[in-house]
Amino acid sequence: MAFVFAGMPVGGAEDFALCAGTHLAPEFDAHFACLREFGRLGQEARDGGRLVHLVRVFPSRWITPWHIRRFAAWLRREKISLVHSQTHHAHIFATKAARLVGIPSVVHQQKTIGKLQRRRERIFRACLHRSSHVVALSGRTAGELTSIYGVPESKISTVPNGIEQSVFRPASDRTLLRRELGLPSDGLLVGTVARLHPHKNHALTIEAVARLRGEGITVTAVLVGEGAQREKLENLARARGIPDAVIFAGGRRPVAPWIQALDLFVLPSVWEGQPLALLQAVACCVPVLASKIEGNIDVLGADHPGLFDADDAGSLARLMTTALRNPDFPSHLLALQKRVVIPWSHESAGQLAKIYRSLLL
Repeated sequence: MAFVFAGMPVGGAEDFALCAGTHLAPEFDAHFACLREFGRLGQEARDGGRLVHLVRVFPSRWITPWHIRRFAAWLRREKISLVHSQTHHAHIFATKAARLVGIPSVVHQQKTIGKLQRRRERIFRACLHRSSHVVALSGRTAGELTSIYGVPESKISTVPNGIEQSVFRPASDRTLLRRELGLPSDGLLVGTVARLHPHKNHALTIEAVARLRGEGITVTAVLVGEGAQREKLENLARARGIPDAVIFAGGRRPVAPWIQALDLFVLPSVWEGQPLALLQAVACCVPVLASKIEGNIDVLGADHPGLFDADDAGSLARLMTTALRNPDFPSHLLALQKRVVIPWSHESAGQLAKIYRSLLL
């Protein structure tokens, strides 16, 4: 079988596929088809011996029948028995080429469904109905696929994003870890792993850190990730007089040590589906502060005392101060986080294998 991507940059869908592919039953050889470029994760996986292929059939934004036929020819040549796609352009290639070859296709919707442009919505609807089966991130997403796009419930399975249990675990020595990563050892260290994108709301973290620094409190924020907002966020940190208090770590691999090194994991997003990084932080036993939005509440529970309004930097700053001055507060957060049900990647892979078998019978 083959997971299909335009490319494999650092991202949740790509991480999920690589982890799930590792844990699939021996009957499934997990191939990864990159239609435009390897991307960082794709190159790393290929260098590590994974079956990652560059099938260069998507050189531009335009997809033609000839491009689809070329991908179908690759599927035949490699004797791929099933394709699984998780992103928009990959859905188009995978579902159309699979139909040409006569193999099953699985469309995976990794996020809750926001409002799409009319053309993209029409294409997505066609991919869903052309596919053999649809995998949804959550029950809510599955419901949207049925109510908005008319996908029969019998055609949908819910498979949460799995966390790699052998990787995301508590740090054995946080002090040593910070030294190895070049992170400060004094004061409060907060941070996150997320794209530098507006909906991740990193500006709120910077504003909260600026408030605490203004009160003479030593706090440093680490932002692990890249994105179009980097320059804007760097300018904000300079404008607030705290350029040295915000570390833009860039895209880092592996990400687990950067989470394990934190005193607090902060996720101020204005929107989340299933917040994978939040689950990773919980698995690493790092206390979490998160915006009071649906995706985060679904994971942590509405009564989690680390929740704050996504537009309230003062509330986030107060929670950081409480965590620094009252050691019982982080311990209380960790105690509540033990109730979080973490989906492990080997469990998700088992669910996928069951779906694949049903389609290949």
